[in-house]
Amino acid sequence: MDKELNFFEEYVHSFDMTNRKIEHKYHHTLRVVEYAKEIAKSLNLDEKEYNRACVCALFHDLGRFPQVRDYDTFIDKESIDHGDKSYEVLIENNYNDDIVLKAVKYHNKKVVPKFDELTDMHCKLVRDADKLDILVYFNNPIDEEILIPEGVLKYFKNHELVDNSFAETKTLHSLRELSFVFDINYKKSMEIIVEKDLINTKLNLIRTEKTKNDVEFIEKEVKNYIKERFDIIC
Repeated sequence: MDKELNFFEEYVHSFDMTNRKIEHKYHHTLRVVEYAKEIAKSLNLDEKEYNRACVCALFHDLGRFPQVRDYDTFIDKESIDHGDKSYEVLIENNYNDDIVLKAVKYHNKKVVPKFDELTDMHCKLVRDADKLDILVYFNNPIDEEILIPEGVLKYFKNHELVDNSFAETKTLHSLRELSFVFDINYKKSMEIIVEKDLINTKLNLIRTEKTKNDVEFIEKEVKNYIKERFDIIC
């Protein structure tokens, strides 16, 4: 993976590393690679597929850097689809591992096409690793009125990812991140989530007297799903 790492470092450092958003995504990527390693080890992948999993993680957010440079935002619906842009960057640089290309392109999509078994695995693995770092990293107290948008609870009832059709608020971001559990694919990923107590941490960010009943409903749906899907109690 030395060649890929050199390309990544050269590419990222062609942007303004004093920009906090650029620096953040650089370090996010390195953490996602570490989570990908943990998941890959749990799956007992051979050396080739282990390295490929690391490369998928390393390249997954290449599109974030031009997104920040050109639009100064991480909000795709206000700029570009960063998964598509990451794919384009690789194509422009003559990268041709089709499995990596697909995993990178679809790492941020709500719905992923059905691929062959190996491609599916790498798509799922990088999606898990990406979500793990987001769940761990964004847990600051919410400095706004905490309101659960009408219509959000149905996503938790149906065990679906909360989509981005709602107004962007810090409360909504926490709710969307909580719903990540419905798109976690590997037991090791969920074990990390539970070991770090991330579910309760997220719930406590949005738990107020006004939201108590809704949060209790969300908590029940999330924890029951984790128990039924992964046989893990949290």
